[in-house]
Amino acid sequence: MFKVKSTFLNKVAIITGSSGGIGKATAIGLAKQGASIVINGRNQEKLELVKKELEQMGFDVLAVAADITSYEECERLMQETVNHFGKIDILVNNASLTMDDSFENLHPDIFTKVFLSNTLGTIMPTKAALPYMKLTKGSVMFISSLAGMHGLPAGSAYCAGKMSLTAFWQSMRIELNYTGIHFGICYVSFTQNDASKRMLSSDGKLVPIQKRPEILKQSQEQVASAIIKSIKERRAKVVLSVFGNITEWVFRYFPRLVMFTIVSLNEKKMNLQESNAK
Repeated sequence: MFKVKSTFLNKVAIITGSSGGIGKATAIGLAKQGASIVINGRNQEKLELVKKELEQMGFDVLAVAADITSYEECERLMQETVNHFGKIDILVNNASLTMDDSFENLHPDIFTKVFLSNTLGTIMPTKAALPYMKLTKGSVMFISSLAGMHGLPAGSAYCAGKMSLTAFWQSMRIELNYTGIHFGICYVSFTQNDASKRMLSSDGKLVPIQKRPEILKQSQEQVASAIIKSIKERRAKVVLSVFGNITEWVFRYFPRLVMFTIVSLNEKKMNLQESNAK
């Protein structure tokens, strides 16, 4: 049993993609600050395991399996939440798929799957939650990535999807300013992944996530803490980690240098792959 803070006492939070990783860490973090939690993913068995884990900590949790790229499924998610808890105060749009291969090699169906996961997987829950959020004037968070600031090789569908969230977030802040709803976006940097986390290859196979330098990684708890702080302070935009903020600055003020560096590194990678294939 944890000592619960009262920051989000009597608040109801939905976190999509919360059967593991950042989503699960965010669910636990919000629960520790008093929120009632709705976890979501596609796999009911995984959700039930997370639900049991949180309940053993003493938290109030509802698990709803749903494909959040489907508006009908999102409506069901919201309705089950309201039926159980009575309202919705917080929506964290965290669910996402990633991939690793060149656009040239990528099967169109895999591009579509990754792209829609990162676009409709945020747009549809936001649309379905809107009538309830207008009543509570709560917070909607969009979880993006440094890959949503600049296109990167071997990640075309993921980058395009994450970059689209910036425009959607801006539109929501303008269109729905009158509602009092807080719309925030969080650009996540390199983060420690669950050992079981996988991404899609060009033919749709699940493959291990590429390793990143450990020194650049933030823990899932650090990322979750930043997301929760953004909700608490109703911040519009947050870029995570020192590396992330330096990267954003370089992207903005030295675009030619960025392009030259990325192209050079990608060409070296391709040449190495060709040499290894011989």
